[in-house]
Amino acid sequence: MKYFQQLKIKNSFILALLSLSMIACSDPESTPLLFEVKEQSFVVNVPAKGELFAAKATVINAPMSRQGPQNISWLAPEFTHVKKGDVIARFDGEAMEIQSADRLNELSITEQEIIEKTGMLNQELDAINKDIAMVGQEKSFAENFSINDIRIRSKLEILDSMQNTEYLGSKEEYLYWKNDSFSASSAGDMGLLEMKQTQSKSKIKQLSDGLSKLEVKAPHDGLLAYKANWRGEKPRAGQSLWPGQKIAELPDISNMKVKLFVLESEAINLAVDKPVTFYLNAYADKKFQGTVETVATFPASIKRGDPQKYFEVIVILSKQNTKLFVPGRKLQANIEIQATSRKIIVPLQSVFVDAKQSFVYLYENGHYKPTPVTLGQVSLSHVEILSGLHEGQKIALTDKEHS
Repeated sequence: MKYFQQLKIKNSFILALLSLSMIACSDPESTPLLFEVKEQSFVVNVPAKGELFAAKATVINAPMSRQGPQNISWLAPEFTHVKKGDVIARFDGEAMEIQSADRLNELSITEQEIIEKTGMLNQELDAINKDIAMVGQEKSFAENFSINDIRIRSKLEILDSMQNTEYLGSKEEYLYWKNDSFSASSAGDMGLLEMKQTQSKSKIKQLSDGLSKLEVKAPHDGLLAYKANWRGEKPRAGQSLWPGQKIAELPDISNMKVKLFVLESEAINLAVDKPVTFYLNAYADKKFQGTVETVATFPASIKRGDPQKYFEVIVILSKQNTKLFVPGRKLQANIEIQATSRKIIVPLQSVFVDAKQSFVYLYENGHYKPTPVTLGQVSLSHVEILSGLHEGQKIALTDKEHS
């Protein structure tokens, strides 16, 4: 009923241009528009627009890189046949080359700092070790040759000798502590420099890998078709792409399908297996056939900023044509909801609804009588009458209650 109301409003201006019999009333002051009920040929088609696409395709993405988005410098022409290994896209590597050169300079500076730091640390450690050796000799001499006999030396001399030995022992301990402390701190300094060196080498390797992936090549032979983004824009030179973003496809053109979009208000009884007739915009004189494979559960917007919603319909083709069927080629189609048959049909504008009951204004003896009718199949302009009318009767094309 919702679709019936929408179709009625949409087609209220249609005055039965085809297959209608208009007769004038005998009332000279008015000329009501009447429709004579009779059996006529009836077909229900739903218009749609769409494009061809490949059921199977190899997706080609922008190279994976940690450098963030990259700019396209060159693209191969679309819809050309490429061979395996042919360059499809080339990215601008100038920024990475500059970064790589900077990192190489940083690495050279870091390596020089490591050399200088190593020499300085070794020199300092050698000096500490020499002091330790010298103090050790002095301590050993003081311990081995100390004379503690008061008959030979005075008590003051003996005490002074003992204090000197203790001092040398403390100094030796200090030098060992200094050696350990300096070794630990120097290891930390060297660790920072080595970490900086490792980071520079890792960054240089990443940049080198990125530079080696600036060219995107075809994984196999095929027809090149670029992939549009959510705004409907295809890749172009100068555009920035994120790593892994889709660039193009190599579709299998031997297995093509049609993607149709049906306006929500015109989507009448869409179903699987309905026959479809379509015409390519580039070859409007050639008719092609297909069958509905799937119908989207919900309508959706297909164009940014366009509030209209469409049902997406996928169509299987009756025959393939590798010469004319190119991915992305636009087309116009008709989905046959009801095949041609002989039925009693009336214009949509002649049917009215009150309290969920459909009725028409039956014209008899100069008067209009509201007559309930049972509706059948509905097209964009006409509706089938299952019961309530028979051939030869006349009905009004306008609302007589409010006229």
